[in-house]
Parts: sequence; C-alpha cells; structure tokens
Amino acid sequence: MLACVTRTTASKHANQARSRRESAICHVERADEVWQHRRVSEPSTARAALAVRPYRRWFVSQIFSASGTSTQLIGMAWLVTQTTGSGIALAGITFAIYLPVLVLGPFVGVLVDRFDRRRLLVWTQVAFIAIGTLLAVVTALGYESLPFIYAIGIATGLVNSIDAPARQVYLMDVLDHRLLPSAIGLYEVVMNSARVVGPALAGLLLATVGIVPCFVFNAVSFVPALIALILNRQAVSQREAHRERRTGLLEGIRWATRTPPVVVTLVLASVSGMLFNLTVTLPLITTKTFALDGGVYGTLTAVFGIGALLGALRATMQSGAPVFAPTAMLALGTGLVVIATALAPNVWLFGLGLAASGAGSIWFIARANAFVQLSAPAAIRGQVMSIWNMAIPGMNPFTGLLAGVVADAVSPRAGFGLSGALYVLVAAMGFLGMVLSRRSRHAG
Repeated sequence: MLACVTRTTASKHANQARSRRESAICHVERADEVWQHRRVSEPSTARAALAVRPYRRWFVSQIFSASGTSTQLIGMAWLVTQTTGSGIALAGITFAIYLPVLVLGPFVGVLVDRFDRRRLLVWTQVAFIAIGTLLAVVTALGYESLPFIYAIGIATGLVNSIDAPARQVYLMDVLDHRLLPSAIGLYEVVMNSARVVGPALAGLLLATVGIVPCFVFNAVSFVPALIALILNRQAVSQREAHRERRTGLLEGIRWATRTPPVVVTLVLASVSGMLFNLTVTLPLITTKTFALDGGVYGTLTAVFGIGALLGALRATMQSGAPVFAPTAMLALGTGLVVIATALAPNVWLFGLGLAASGAGSIWFIARANAFVQLSAPAAIRGQVMSIWNMAIPGMNPFTGLLAGVVADAVSPRAGFGLSGALYVLVAAMGFLGMVLSRRSRHAG
C-alpha cells in the first residue's frame, strides 16, 4: 500500500514538472506567434528606435561609456604588464572583473526586477565614475599595486553585475517592445565600435601623455550616461515587473531551466564568448600556423571587428521579435563558417572567414539577446537577463581557458574551431529537442 502511494506521489510530481516545462515552452511559442503577426505602425528599424528621444539620449551616451571602459581595460593591462610582466597576472584582471558577474547573477537580477531601473543605473554610473577616479588618483600618486588593481577589477565587476542587466531591461522602459531587436542591434554597433575606438585612444594616450589619462577618460565617459538618465526621469516608463509582484530569488533560474529553447540559447551565448576571446587563439594561429608577425595579428583582429560591426548593423534591421528556430539556425550557420575558417589553407581565406565569423556571431548575439529578453515574463526579466550576463560575458574566462587548452594540446586551428563545433552541436541538439517536444505534445 505504501509503495503504491509512493509511486502515485512520484508520478504526480513528475506530471507536474512535465506540465510546467510544457507550459514554459508553450509560453515561448505563443510569444513567437504573437510577435510574428504584430507590427509597429512604423518600421521596426534603427531609425524608429532613434526617433524616441529618451532612447536617443541613452544611445548617444553609450558611445562614450563603452569607449571609456575599453580604454580603462587597456590601461589596467598595461599597468599590470609594467608592474609584473606576468601573463598569469594579466589573466587575473579578466577573472577579477567577470567573476562577480558569474557568482552574483541570480541575486542581483532580483534588484533589477524590484526597483526602478533608471535609479539603479544612476547609482551604477556614479559608482563607475568613482572607481575610475580612484584608479586615476592612486596611479597618479604612484601607489598602485597588483592587489589594488585586482580590487578595482572586482569592484568594477560588482557594479557591472547590476549595471548590465539593468541596462538591458531599461530599454523596455523607454521603448516599445517591438523596437527592442533594433535597439539591441544598435547597442552591438556601439560595443563593437568601442572595441576599435577604445584601444586606439588608449594607445594614443599611452604614447603621448601616459597611463593616468586613460583612467580619467573612463571616469568622465560615464557623465553623459548620468545626464541622460537624469533627463529621462520624466519619460513614460512601463516598469511592469516591480509593479506586478515581488519575485522569488531563484524564480528566474527556475523559469529558464524549464524553457528548453532559452537554455539552448544561453549555452550558445556562452559558446560565442569562446569565439570572442581572440587574444587566446588568434596570436597562435598567426605565429604558429601561418608563421607571420604581430602586424598580421593586429590586422586579423581588425578584420574580425569589421565583420562584427557589419553583423551588428544587420541586426539593427531586424523587423519584429526573433523566434527560436531562425536564431538557432543563425548559430548553426555561424558554426559552419567558423569551422571552415579554422581549416582555411592560407591567411587570405582565413581573414575572409574571420570577417564572416564576426558578422554571424554578433548578429546571432543580438537576435539571441532579444529572443531571451522578450520571451521572459515581465516580472522576472531582470533575473533572466542576469543569467544571460552569467552566460556572456560571465563565462568568458572559462571558455577562453578551454580554447587555450585545446590550442596547446591539439593545434591552434582546433582551439579556434572548437567554438564552431560547439555552435553546430548545441544548435542541432536544440532543433532535435524542439521536434521531440512537439511530437510528445501532439501524441499526448
């Protein structure tokens, strides 16, 4: 009798868990159908998003802050190089910055859901200004040390763990939801432009006036964002999440894990981080595979950046909300391009493939970000986007390490191509799971 009751209870729990998973999948699929048929009265393009004044202010301010962040990272790396000359010490900066994002993701997302995103962002901009100022002052006085630089990195990561999801969800507060894909594409344009402008500016400052101005520029670069947020205080904000209800600490994780398309997309985002860690595999391919010099390495890095910028521009043309199948298909295609690039017989074809890989990967990231954000229930969107930031860039130090291990153990080509193979494998598993899930529901 007891065994029968136990089996009945276990069966009931299993059915409930299956029902919750199917409900989450149906939520995503219903959202897909709705967004496929809904249209804005004007084209859902970059122009439509930039026509919204509060968003336009915010977008322009991001050009400065993103470039400032890149400039400070270059300055910190150069400071560590001068202080220690150690590659391991340089890798420690990456871990210091991204570890708080990875560890605190589920917790800080609750703050983004419960509190006014604009006010949270005001405080994070103030914190970034304070961090940049402190780093500039201490360096100018000659008191910098490796532990201090790591402390600055950790502080930056702590603030960024709140700032990154709040920054993404804030777009939903100042824009119509249907303009979000174009807005995310514009953000990728800014980020990829900053990857070019920031290092170039840092190099110019280091060569002419020294390292301290790199940190000063970063501190000042967050002032336009702070001004934009203050001016936007009268903007009509939806803020559905924290008005609806107070969410549980792990509710976002529970929702994400019960929604297989979102799980697959998050894993694919982590794989993208492996591809973006070009400083791990690209120097090895340049020197060991093609026997070329640092000038070629710099050129190849720029080629990837140009491709990524083109991919981001393509993402700004997105009309309507992304759905899972085309998003996963884009990841699959990008993976095949990365694999073909890794096998390129000469540097010219490798460079061509590198540009295509950059375009495909950034286009995918923009679509994937919009898909995850628009699929998430409003009340837990901050938690879900915190999980997104755990996947990328939070996992970057670990995925970069994996690519480096493969490059050393097998070959530089294998280290670079690993991300492509994982793209293809994970996307294929996602398609298979989607087909099996639909068959199971139809059979039931």
